[in-house]
Amino acid sequence: MVGNKITIVGAGTTGYSLALAYSWGGYQVTLLDKDANQLEKAISLIKSAINVLKSEGLIKEKESENILCRIETTIDDVEAYSEADFMLEAVYEDEQIKKEVFKQADKYCPEHTIFMSNTSYLNIFRFVEVKRSRRKRLLITHWYAPPHIIPLVEVVTSDDTSSDVLNTVIDSLEAIGKTPVCLKSYIPGFIVNRIQYLISSEMFWLVDNGYAEVEDIDKAVKASIGIRMPVVGIMQSLDFTGFDTLLRTRSTTKIEPEWSPGPPKLIKDKVDKGELGVKTGKGIYSYTSKPEDVLQTRDLNYIRILRQLKELKPLE
Repeated sequence: MVGNKITIVGAGTTGYSLALAYSWGGYQVTLLDKDANQLEKAISLIKSAINVLKSEGLIKEKESENILCRIETTIDDVEAYSEADFMLEAVYEDEQIKKEVFKQADKYCPEHTIFMSNTSYLNIFRFVEVKRSRRKRLLITHWYAPPHIIPLVEVVTSDDTSSDVLNTVIDSLEAIGKTPVCLKSYIPGFIVNRIQYLISSEMFWLVDNGYAEVEDIDKAVKASIGIRMPVVGIMQSLDFTGFDTLLRTRSTTKIEPEWSPGPPKLIKDKVDKGELGVKTGKGIYSYTSKPEDVLQTRDLNYIRILRQLKELKPLE
């Protein structure tokens, strides 16, 4: 029987939110990072996120205090790993960094600990070195930002992963209110990031080649597929188009990608200017509020959309 103690490695953009998601779900969380300042920043962001949840009536004042009490921070590997039932790696997408995390976790975690990675593009099953007995307890759980609000978690296993371990992870995710989706085998980007990658590649091509302004692309998406997707997704929307129409258009019309190799010009220009997004106050758009305030507004809007989605009637 696996317990409710989880160690989350990496207190950055995703890590703090993962800690909140699990603590909100009743887990005892240890947040591990080698940078003490990053841990301090993570707690500040957790408190800010909790304030949003309280403002929307999702948690009470006493519950918010309990959530914070269930989160501990540390820079010490032994302290972090020694009692972990689950270990969730959420560090930078770098093979060597992740490899070192799993090496230390393998050294100090109990035998029953389930190892999970939040990677989206790296095949941890190929390069992570853990004891042979541990490989059956190794899998990927890929979350979407912000994890404490967005329901989806993509779960990926290897041929070595035990079905019991998979079921335990699925049950644990559902117990904290998440929507796990299992992939049949590893593929870089999984489901959503692969779809997003194709969309963004075409978006960048349209901008780089002068076909549309960034604001108009956002306006077009928000006023069309952004409304439809929560109701019919991508695949079910085809049922409303009609497959006879799809057959005809796919037979007579072909849109071939014309993407240039390498990163899009828009991305390179933004990095060269130091315009990295919300964290620098400017990216595609400019932000006058502090980053944590922008995150609060974003999270508030996500919560309100999710609340509305729960009222939708299923299509039968």
